[in-house]
Amino acid sequence: MRFWLAILVTGSMAALSACASSDAERGGAGEAKDMVERAIDTYDAQGTASFTAMTAPSTEFVDRDLYVFVIGPDRRLAAHGASADLIGDDVTVLVDANGKAFGLEFVERATPEGAWVDYSWADPLSGEIVAKSSWVVLHDDHIFGTGIYKP
Repeated sequence: MRFWLAILVTGSMAALSACASSDAERGGAGEAKDMVERAIDTYDAQGTASFTAMTAPSTEFVDRDLYVFVIGPDRRLAAHGASADLIGDDVTVLVDANGKAFGLEFVERATPEGAWVDYSWADPLSGEIVAKSSWVVLHDDHIFGTGIYKP
């Protein structure tokens, strides 16, 4: 009986440890908002030159699964912390795995106060398509955003 109890306790501790580790690898809503605010502050200080620091492979605006993206007044990506290959892409044509036009929603819903936009996207940690919410803020005709993954 003690043997099985020891295995149960050890297994439970391992599961809790894995969950804690998994949570530590993820950014939260407050951290996403803070990252967007930091990106806006950097933009205010450096102008569009700041987009270089916000774009991969830079790590200044990447933290675990959080990364900054910036949409310019032309509705094209001006910065992207996860993939420099996306710079110049028109966000209004972006759709998720369910057909939701989330890029257009970024443009329509972003305000100076900020808004959350929900959609599905590839999780950089697992590669799987999961629920995601991005905090988007309209500032100086640009949209600054960071998303949180909800696997």
